[in-house]
Amino acid sequence: MASIVLAVVASCHWGDISFSASSSVPREWTRKDTVDFQLPVLMAGRTFHFVVDVRHTEAYTYRDLWVLLRHNVADSLHWQTDTLRCPLYSEDGYPLGKGLTGLYTVEIPYGTLVSDGSSQAQIQLVHCIADSAVVGISDIGIRIEN
Repeated sequence: MASIVLAVVASCHWGDISFSASSSVPREWTRKDTVDFQLPVLMAGRTFHFVVDVRHTEAYTYRDLWVLLRHNVADSLHWQTDTLRCPLYSEDGYPLGKGLTGLYTVEIPYGTLVSDGSSQAQIQLVHCIADSAVVGISDIGIRIEN
């Protein structure tokens, strides 16, 4: 399985954000291109809100992006996998999210998790669209909020 190198955008405590990171994806993002995020140690027993950020262009040809989100935050020895629907266009075909000049950022709430405080916590993202490769996704990232 190929991995994409993580580009950390911010990893400090700013207000309610505990961790924020983003990674560029290849122009043709395949299901073999897993995006890995190694998380900082999160306080054990504390509840955190997770948000997935998707940056896309109008070259993306589907209304939604479907992503497999795999993590071991609640228990570092056990992995949980969820399918996340990321709506990128309205029913009328207009791009969702914030942005100018053809690049849009959409924030998708994932939910809340209670951390086990492990230094081994990771989140992995990969698209699960029927096509083996998708174009028009520029970056994908995560935010962990208190």
